[in-house]
Amino acid sequence: MSLKVENVVASIDLHGHIDVEEVADELHPVHYDPSIFPGAAYKMNPFGVTFLIFASGKLVCTGAKSIEIIKKATKELRRILESLGMKFGGEPEIQVQNMVAAGDVGFGMLELDEIALTLPNVEYEPEIFPGVVYRVRNSGMTILIFNSGKIVVSGAKREEDIWQALEELRQELEKYGLLKGEE
Repeated sequence: MSLKVENVVASIDLHGHIDVEEVADELHPVHYDPSIFPGAAYKMNPFGVTFLIFASGKLVCTGAKSIEIIKKATKELRRILESLGMKFGGEPEIQVQNMVAAGDVGFGMLELDEIALTLPNVEYEPEIFPGVVYRVRNSGMTILIFNSGKIVVSGAKREEDIWQALEELRQELEKYGLLKGEE
């Protein structure tokens, strides 16, 4: 079984004002065009993340492989901004908005037509997209299921949510005898 987090998106509040013009002048690489978008996009290469930086002191971080990376990158960005004279109160407030994980969880080859006709909460239009879209009950999560048995989970807020969603899917597939090719 190989499933790994591919992207974590988080909103962050640094609790202070950010001079976005100065950020655009001092940090590189930064893309900032206030006539198009009010935030500056700063790619922090050592961490593999991109921050959207707003004057309100709010950030959006994307591209991280873990929450720990977001915490470290945020700490470093705050240090850089403080070195430019910006001041922040308290600890950064980090809130995960979305986690995406992908991999092979050992389902084996799957018959997507059977899954689409049998499981509740699914969409399948093979002419448009080659996978079944399974909506996890009572959550905002979605699991994309491919005939190879590989999956993509999105919409999670915590890694535990991913594993619970996969367990729910496994139970549904087993309940209807859809894991014929299970490894």
